[in-house]
This record gives sequence, structure tokens and C-alpha cells, in this order.
Amino acid sequence: MENVLLLRVQYKDGTSDEIGMVVRYIFNGGYAGRNQESVREHIEELAKIGVPAPTTTPTLYPLANYNLTSSAEIQVQNEETSGEIEYAMLWQSGKAYVTVASDHTDRELENYSVAKSKQACPDIIAPNAWLYDEVKDHWDDIQLRCWVTKNGERVLYQDATVGAMMRPEDWLPIFDRIGIGNLNNCVFFSGTINTVGKMLIFADEYEIEMFDPILKRSLTHRYSVSVLKEGIK
Repeated sequence: MENVLLLRVQYKDGTSDEIGMVVRYIFNGGYAGRNQESVREHIEELAKIGVPAPTTTPTLYPLANYNLTSSAEIQVQNEETSGEIEYAMLWQSGKAYVTVASDHTDRELENYSVAKSKQACPDIIAPNAWLYDEVKDHWDDIQLRCWVTKNGERVLYQDATVGAMMRPEDWLPIFDRIGIGNLNNCVFFSGTINTVGKMLIFADEYEIEMFDPILKRSLTHRYSVSVLKEGIK
């Protein structure tokens, strides 16, 4: 199937335009921190809810291309799901774009299969993006922040710079290894940062922000989570 998302590209000179991002492939990275101690902490976070440790890091999971959305609401099949703030790279017509994203994951299913748990929920991106060329010279300074709301209480959930994670260029040899040499029409989710409280929250709402302290601008998105009604089995 074809999945086309409309993105508003915001340029550093203050102008913007709209592009139709044609999504052919989606890839979710994981356990991709530059600091392996932090990676181990995240693996331990997931182990607390029964997720088996990976055999190697980083990991890379292909997803079906219909899984990408910039909706303000997603539907899930059980209460135990949670988002993970990430940066997302999007390649279109020879240009690379970056935006803020959330790899929403079914934590119940994750105990059985990480790949299937990611496929079970949408991948969420903001409807706005930047040109990667306009930020890559100060890439490590860019901040990622996520707030969650659960039962009416809003708290800071994740907070770190993208400097804590592998750079987009670090993934190119990994894509080559699986036979993806041309990244045009691909979307890549970077893997996440640690949570502030070292634990997962199955929240009702997520607010994600990518802040550029050099160019003084932000990409933001907010989405709510709706659990589907129990079916007849």
C-alpha cells in the first residue's frame, strides 16, 4: 500500500513549505545510546516488565509502511502501552529531514516479541520537520523532552539531548548490511532515551518536543491514547 503524509518543513530563515512524504519503509532502531551504561539501564527498565534482553546492540526492526501517523489520537488494544520519544529521519527526493517522534509500543506483547510489539501500535511523528542539513553542525545540542499525563497528572517523563544517541550517519553501515543502500522514501526512528524516573508509565497523553537551542526553535506534537473496547471472543 502507499502511505503519504503531509509535512510542513520549517526552514531556519523562517519560511516553510509543505511536502508529501511518501513512506515506503519504516525502521525502528533500538538500544542505540552512545553511552553503553545508559543502554544497559534502559534494558534493565524493560527487563522489569519481562522484556528479554537483546543478543546484540543496536537493534533494527522493519515495520510495515502503514504504521506511520501524525495523528493527535491513537487507538491501542490494551492498557499496557507507552510511548518513547525519539528523533525520526525522513528521506525524500534526495533530501534528509528530521522531526520529533514517539515509538509507541505494546508492552504486554513486547514480552513475547519486540518486533511485533512495535508493529502493534502506530509510530507517531510531528506534522512539522526541519532539514537535517540545517541542524547537523550542532546536532548534539538538540534537546528531546517528553511529558506524560496519567489520571490528570502531568509529569516530565524523558529529557536528554540527541547527543546521547547514535548519530544518523552511524546507522548507514547498518542499513547497508540489510541491503538498504538507497534511503529515499524511508523513515527511521532512532531509539529512545532513558526515562526520568527509570520506569515506564502507561499514560493517557504524550507531549513530545525537539528543541534547537542554537536556532531557538522547536518541533512539538501531542497525542492521546484510546484503548479499544473489549471484543467478543
